[in-house]
Amino acid sequence: MAAVPSMQAENSLNHTERLATFAVEQSFSDIPASDQQAGARLVKDTLACAIAGRTIPSSRIIEKVIARRGGNPEATVLGAGGLKLPVTAAAHINGHLSNAIDADDTIHYKAHVAAGVVGPALSVAEWRGSSGEEYLAACMIGYEVASRVAMSMRSLTVGEDGQIVFGKVSGYSAVVFGAVSATGRLIGLDARQMRHAFGIALASAPLPASSQFGLELPRPMTKYALYGAIAEAGVQAALLAAEGFTSETSVLDGERGFWRVAGSVDFNESILGDRLGSRWLADEVTYKPYPGCRFLNSSIDMLLALMEQHGFSPDDVTAVTSRVHGGALAKHMGSSDVETTVDGMFSLPYLLGVASYRGAPGPNWHTEEARRDERVRRFAEKVTVELEPRSGPAAKEDLDAHGYNVRMPASIEVVVDDKVYTDYREFAHGDPYHEATRFTDDDVNKKFRDFTADLLLPGAADSALRILDDLVGCRDVTGLVNSLTGLGR
Repeated sequence: MAAVPSMQAENSLNHTERLATFAVEQSFSDIPASDQQAGARLVKDTLACAIAGRTIPSSRIIEKVIARRGGNPEATVLGAGGLKLPVTAAAHINGHLSNAIDADDTIHYKAHVAAGVVGPALSVAEWRGSSGEEYLAACMIGYEVASRVAMSMRSLTVGEDGQIVFGKVSGYSAVVFGAVSATGRLIGLDARQMRHAFGIALASAPLPASSQFGLELPRPMTKYALYGAIAEAGVQAALLAAEGFTSETSVLDGERGFWRVAGSVDFNESILGDRLGSRWLADEVTYKPYPGCRFLNSSIDMLLALMEQHGFSPDDVTAVTSRVHGGALAKHMGSSDVETTVDGMFSLPYLLGVASYRGAPGPNWHTEEARRDERVRRFAEKVTVELEPRSGPAAKEDLDAHGYNVRMPASIEVVVDDKVYTDYREFAHGDPYHEATRFTDDDVNKKFRDFTADLLLPGAADSALRILDDLVGCRDVTGLVNSLTGLGR
């Protein structure tokens, strides 16, 4: 981890200019085909999350309030049966939808980034008449910029005793640089305008407000960030810069840069430029097969694998002990008290229950019916959640070596009659660090169909997947938008 830059060195730093220039000048044709495919996979995954996100109560409230603004019908709200709103309003709703069910990507356990980029960029691309290639390029560029800013910061430390200590201020405001980069590229900002757009984005992005999340039960709809507000701030920043609005133009640099504003524990400035344009973070995405906190995914993997391997049913289980990362315990994810939809996304006992009884992961895991399901409740009461002792040392090693978590050690013990079945894993399905766990095209296609089942018109999911598989060949994004219009629920 690089030292905090001195005031003398501050003037020599030029991260803002470097990333702004990259955002507007990087040629899509110079991105390797394998990375382009990784970008398309990320777009596909995020749009599946957005359609599924319509079923979450917070989404209905956000849409109702934002739609009241009215205005020019410039861009489509995903899954809303053809509702069109001004581009900033559509971007707000589509950004919120993408994170609402909490199944969206993470980048090295740093942040959910794509929710603030993919849906909002689709709103802008539709409004501008952009091609599929231009849209995909904007998504990849936006993801790259925001991910590097997020990865340059640290929100937690690990002591010698393995205990996780969260910073007093943390959040996901860095994602705004993804929305502004994607939008700025689509509307044709030059590098100077993009630097101003970055500054406007910093001045208008929501505060980093995730520090309290998980400490108060029941969990609120705000979760750890309002992605709609982040998305709209980024889109609007680019639009203002295009009209000549100005700002500070070194907001990613020095002692008073964004990392300090966002409350980062320290600052790894090297990641901002490390192999920029050749190392594409879309290929390092961690995907979530399940609609629940990534810290908890390994435990779901292990329980389902043990049931399949040993042939027992959830009714046969008498007790479960799941040991997880200390960050999950610090945020009370071992609680079986599930009152709200958001509670369900962050309760390991509940998630193990719905994984056992509610079928394929998707919106059906977070319905009122699922929360009332007595089988799920009984199973959750059998689950004890403890600290996995190997997680702290692994986190410290990874943070020291990489600046971010790679491994997420977890273990499980499942008691069935007089037998105890155990498992231990350092990676979950969807992690990019091991070939056995990397998400494939088949994985993301299955997730897309499972998450959008009954939420789109008949045949629309297949149509959307065909378009997304050949996004670079699309003259515009109209067909994709139409396939994702849906019926709503």
